[in-house]
Amino acid sequence: KTTTMTDTSKVRAVAWDPSGTASLSICPIPSTDDPRRPSSNSAASDEFLLDVFLSHDGTGCNAEETECLLRQLDARDDWIEEQAQARKKKSGTNSSKSAITKLSMDYRAAMCECLMQLQKQQKQQDMSDNNDDNNDSSSSDNLELLTLTFAISHLAEIFLLPSLSSSSSNFRGGLTTNNYSRLDDGPSGSLTADTVRYLRLHHSRSHALLDSPEVEELLSSDQPEYYKSSNTSISGPFEYPYWNLVLQLVKSGQLDNAWTVLAHHSACRHAEEAAMTGRPLTPEGEGFATLRAILLSAPLPGGRGDDYCVDDAGLDDFLEEDILEREEKEARLNTGFNNSNDNDDDEENAPPENINELYVDGVPRNGYLLWEDRPRHADRLRKLRYLRDLRKCGQPSDESEYHSPTVLPEVYQPNSAMSIFHTWQDVIKREASFTSGGSSEGFGLGSGHR
Repeated sequence: KTTTMTDTSKVRAVAWDPSGTASLSICPIPSTDDPRRPSSNSAASDEFLLDVFLSHDGTGCNAEETECLLRQLDARDDWIEEQAQARKKKSGTNSSKSAITKLSMDYRAAMCECLMQLQKQQKQQDMSDNNDDNNDSSSSDNLELLTLTFAISHLAEIFLLPSLSSSSSNFRGGLTTNNYSRLDDGPSGSLTADTVRYLRLHHSRSHALLDSPEVEELLSSDQPEYYKSSNTSISGPFEYPYWNLVLQLVKSGQLDNAWTVLAHHSACRHAEEAAMTGRPLTPEGEGFATLRAILLSAPLPGGRGDDYCVDDAGLDDFLEEDILEREEKEARLNTGFNNSNDNDDDEENAPPENINELYVDGVPRNGYLLWEDRPRHADRLRKLRYLRDLRKCGQPSDESEYHSPTVLPEVYQPNSAMSIFHTWQDVIKREASFTSGGSSEGFGLGSGHR
């Protein structure tokens, strides 16, 4: 039986039985501050009200889904409380325009964590039950449904909810009839970057290719460009899987990973070794230098798939910002602050490349951030991630010595994004036609391995 509560802003999930019927018990938080509430001696006191939600007469809920649901309910409670405080202060709608979007991101963050745990369990179960013909498909069905829910929530957040920059733009919003989404009221192109990342995350297999055993074997061979497998999972129009892998990564916008694969090409490795000894680049070396400059400077919407741009799920910026800010503040207060990992792997602790090194004249490395909803904010987080990686490998991370290659606008501006993109296109068309014996100014090979 469910008892209806008049004030839903003071409730908290208190009980969930994973092994029994799919039911959730919710009771209000006792309060003595409000004189309008009945006293604790009254039978009508809200301390005795209880809501019980039944999803069905099902078989229960696993621990991961339980934690996800409780996190979502807690996020809803916090959102309701914030809305109530905003109404009491009679503040304008600017502060609440993006509140519903932040709530959606809290929901998706809980689902994302749940998905990662369930996928890990599913992988372990598949390995242990590989020879079992009586595998239960119910867990995989639940995982598929949760994956679809996560994808639909992500898509709805992009197209149906206000922007996080609503308070500084002309968006109208809040949980009212004037709640305009970016699709209705956003500038042209403002959805491009988020849509690209959505498609890459939910409809592309490229993000998981580099973790496959076949790709690991391919890249470890002496001549990966000639590697062949009798049962390859890397399909494409080319004879060799190597080039199909490069093509898939480029088509999905994973340009940073595409260069990582190209850098394993035997001719590229030989050209790099020659450059390290001071010898002039061969024609092949010049070609790889051009490819590197093209890929690692591309100001494409959605980013290049490196470790410093917005993640495909659109959640890292939302979740990491406070942590990164706190780490940077501690680094400034404590001389020699080092947040290095315990991993002794030299590759893991190798210093990152200079993320602001210019590859193409007139095209800054952070130009792709011009497509973001909040370019300057995204650039700030890009810098904090870079300084964090410097600290991890024991390098000094003085923020005052970091200079952004260009000052980005506060909010998305279509003309700025298109201008830098056309500049990149023009330079590529001009420089890509250089002769094999010439040199391409602004294009350098440098270190190809990361």
